[in-house]
Amino acid sequence: MKKSMMVQHLILTAVFFLMSSIVIGCGSEANMETQISGSWQRPGGNGTVDINLANEPKSLVVDGQSYKAAVEKTDKGSFTTLVKVEIETGKTEVWSLRQVWDDNGSTFKLAFRHNGTQETLVPADQS
Repeated sequence: MKKSMMVQHLILTAVFFLMSSIVIGCGSEANMETQISGSWQRPGGNGTVDINLANEPKSLVVDGQSYKAAVEKTDKGSFTTLVKVEIETGKTEVWSLRQVWDDNGSTFKLAFRHNGTQETLVPADQS
């Protein structure tokens, strides 16, 4: 009886790790630039941020101001994409877009760091 329980526990543990590996593996296969591209709403409905990192030319449009963009780095472990943008003065800055997933891992918000500020963006269709 005790041996049977141990075998069941071992099988359940193995199945859990296998399923976890499949879920994590599938999630990391997704292209983060494609996932974060789209129209996002700023806090309190104060404007939008349109992100196009999936196609050329890559760009971010913040409240109607368009910025040329280039993906500098994508870190799947922290769900962060660093984007180099050319600002109005002609200088470049690195902005950060980090996916903040909900508890069940089905949707996310974006933590957007730019110009020394941080905002949390929600998909425009959820605002």
